[in-house]
Amino acid sequence: MVQYNFKKITVVPNGKDFIDIILSRTQWHSLTIVHEGYAISCLRQFYMRKVKYTQQNFNEKLSTIIDEFPPLDDIHPFYGDLLHMLYNKDHYKLALGQINMARNLIGKIAKYYAKLLKYGDSLYRCKSLKITALGCMSTVIKRISPSLAYLEQSRQHMARCLLLTNTRTILICGYPNVGKSSFMNKITRANVSSLMLSLQSHSLLVISIICTLDTR
Repeated sequence: MVQYNFKKITVVPNGKDFIDIILSRTQWHSLTIVHEGYAISCLRQFYMRKVKYTQQNFNEKLSTIIDEFPPLDDIHPFYGDLLHMLYNKDHYKLALGQINMARNLIGKIAKYYAKLLKYGDSLYRCKSLKITALGCMSTVIKRISPSLAYLEQSRQHMARCLLLTNTRTILICGYPNVGKSSFMNKITRANVSSLMLSLQSHSLLVISIICTLDTR
């Protein structure tokens, strides 16, 4: 069984921030000035580099997300069941699958427009193809914005989970509205919300010494 450190998972940006990060990196780390006097071969190479560099940045960022999020079947069963209870294992796998599909689609877009740029016959044509290519890549990212938001929410919860070690843990469980959360607040700084109503503790909170869970 693989031991994962969930705190090391990189923050997943939302769709808009994702696009801004990649396009800003493309703007700052590649040439930005061309002149009409350049030979057509130089213009083609210039815009082909822009498209390929953008695709590489998208691929790198999406690959990081896919590699850092662990498969639920490979982690400790406690974490797997906890995440399945809170976020649904099928939705988790579907979100990562959409990220992988977006990565492959962006690669195909870059390859297609790089081929078209080889036959660009003017500065205007080459620039238009570059803009269209980057726009198509950005559209792909916008379509997976819900999956990015879902993974970021999952990451935040996973980062709050402590690593399971050989230290002993106390599990407090009992009927609803018997004072589990109030007791937890008295002896820890967990600050669990407690109301005078049944079944208000809907999630399983993992801290250093105590877990609480409503039973029926």
